[in-house]
Amino acid sequence: MKCVFITGAGAGIGQETARLFAKQGWFVGLYDRDEDAVKRLANEIGSKQALYGKLDVTDVKQWKKSLAEFFDKTSKLDLLINNAGILYSGAFENITIEQHQKIIEINVQGVINGCHSAFPYLQTTPHSRVINLSSASAIYGQPDIATYSASKFAIRGLTEALDNEWKVQGIRVLDIMPLFVKTAMVTDMKVASFR
Repeated sequence: MKCVFITGAGAGIGQETARLFAKQGWFVGLYDRDEDAVKRLANEIGSKQALYGKLDVTDVKQWKKSLAEFFDKTSKLDLLINNAGILYSGAFENITIEQHQKIIEINVQGVINGCHSAFPYLQTTPHSRVINLSSASAIYGQPDIATYSASKFAIRGLTEALDNEWKVQGIRVLDIMPLFVKTAMVTDMKVASFR
């Protein structure tokens, strides 16, 4: 059975991605800051096909613990999906500096933490893959979500670089750049192009 480790699996794209992989017969690792949400999803999928845990992607120790538990259960890591992310919208100067910093910490540092922590497991799994969630806002700088847009540009660059670097290890690193998806993250979004 193929195995996938998904961050931000408690809601939105991560949750639906987990359901899709489970329907395709994959074993799914469900990780999120909201442990109750991933527990409910794991119960829905079934314990024979799912493992869940609390994970703050900005915490390297939590990454290492979660990946070790997942690998103990599966003995491989076919696919890592770095999906966890946040967004604050509005005029740049109206978003607090703490909110700007949080976007970078979760959307960029969280992915770096995940790729770095997962590398030993990816390296021992033949034909392993990483999928990083970027965004269509990484195609050009998007007003009203400037820092979010910048964070997704960073993910594009990281993904391209790691794909070139890790190819020799048999690991592919890819990104997905969706347009806005109707999830809770964009419910109260203040972006002119989204209205």
